[in-house]
Amino acid sequence: MMDKQFLRWSEILDWIIFIGSSFFILAWIFGVPLFYQTEGPVLSIFTAISILTIVSLRIATKHFHLWPFTANLAFLMIVGGGNISSILMLLSAPAVHINPKSTLLMTSIFTSIGLILFSFYEILLYLRRTPDRFWILDDILIHLALVPGGISLFGHLFQNPSYLSMSIDPRVGVSLIEMFFMVLLFLSTILGNQNLFLWKFLKGGFSNQVAFGVLFTNQYIAPIVYLLFVGSGEKLNSFGPELYIFFGGVIATLGFLLFQAKIQENKTS
Repeated sequence: MMDKQFLRWSEILDWIIFIGSSFFILAWIFGVPLFYQTEGPVLSIFTAISILTIVSLRIATKHFHLWPFTANLAFLMIVGGGNISSILMLLSAPAVHINPKSTLLMTSIFTSIGLILFSFYEILLYLRRTPDRFWILDDILIHLALVPGGISLFGHLFQNPSYLSMSIDPRVGVSLIEMFFMVLLFLSTILGNQNLFLWKFLKGGFSNQVAFGVLFTNQYIAPIVYLLFVGSGEKLNSFGPELYIFFGGVIATLGFLLFQAKIQENKTS
């Protein structure tokens, strides 16, 4: 019963993302981009198109039984390849070639990394059902796709442009609305796949839920506490030890899940 409820919530979130990203795309097309600012990160039309494509394929696959399987792979390859190209262009483009008055904005590097991971996960899911084995690749991909958003959270909380992926153009960064859409996409993704090892582990009891909850929240709490103690009042402009603390938490969480998956595999073998 709960599984069906989760699937229903997942589809509701997909429709919210679909409608929301469509509005943003239309606003860009008509020249009135929503939440636009010249000195801070905004949601690029390319980001909105990538997010819209991912959820559109999910909706089409669920509701159109004759929807071609190859179309999913083709469009997801376009999303992944497009974001890889965006990263390469941002890394290689000289500052003199960036026009801060242009309405043509690329997707931020951090967001592109997240979208690439989501695309890779979706491709795997269309090719096969999430396997029940030690190497929980699907769980790992989803978790890593949330990492850029976690880093961006520190940027917004402590006004650090480096953590917002704001390079030579301040508008090309991770905006709050962009983080909102990515969180919705993350929630929709995990709710829509009950074969993930995470759900099997959480169903193991209250102690499992507490253990994962502590590890997951610690990824964000530990770096924030560190930044509060080292002087969050100053405007930082570079990566610091808090980044390594965050990645340490990510590795600890994924390592814990991998360890639990191996234990479960040994019990069933």
